[in-house]
Amino acid sequence: MKRQPFPLQWPEGWARTRPDAREKSKFGYRNTGQVSLWTAMNTLQAELQRLGAGNIVITSDLPTRNDGLPYADGRATDPGIAVWFVVVNRAAGRTEERVFACDKWRTPSENMQAIALSIEAMRGLARWGAGDVVSRAFAGFAALPPGSASGAPTAPPEPVRRPWREVFSVPGVFADHMKPSELLAFVKHRYREQIAAAHPDKGGSPELAAELNVAMAEAEQELT
Repeated sequence: MKRQPFPLQWPEGWARTRPDAREKSKFGYRNTGQVSLWTAMNTLQAELQRLGAGNIVITSDLPTRNDGLPYADGRATDPGIAVWFVVVNRAAGRTEERVFACDKWRTPSENMQAIALSIEAMRGLARWGAGDVVSRAFAGFAALPPGSASGAPTAPPEPVRRPWREVFSVPGVFADHMKPSELLAFVKHRYREQIAAAHPDKGGSPELAAELNVAMAEAEQELT
């Protein structure tokens, strides 16, 4: 069962912030909290791609476009944002669903930016050598599958990736004679071509786009 971007799908058991306790953040221009939804959304998507996330669904009470993303000028009474996605658990040999959610701030864009900055901070810990700390913390963001109020899974997570060389059709002999920087440039070119074709308006799908994003993040990690 696939999650839908509207309405907000707040994770079960997570506490909500009282409306009167919500604050103005210090994100944006001169710490005014004025970060645009478009900026926050792009920042969040970029951080999730670097994290290797797939099947990303940003849920909120904002009106959504045909591609499932919220309108940049949308308005919602509830500013909460919950981002659902799946990641590959290589140790267990399976994909697992995760969720980040925030409603501490007064607007959806601030809460979206807060999630993006939190993911960036977690990735920073991994870069600084505290990967085990990140893994332990990240496990705490495990999500319940849709419709499983009791905690029992209703359906297994969908597979989200093939090896990046397969996704971008990289010939083995061809790749063996290239420097990592040259191979990465080739993969980025393939990615740009395929991600454009993966747009739903051109007959693609969010699942295909998610696979491309995960594969690109994996290629960048290996080749840089």
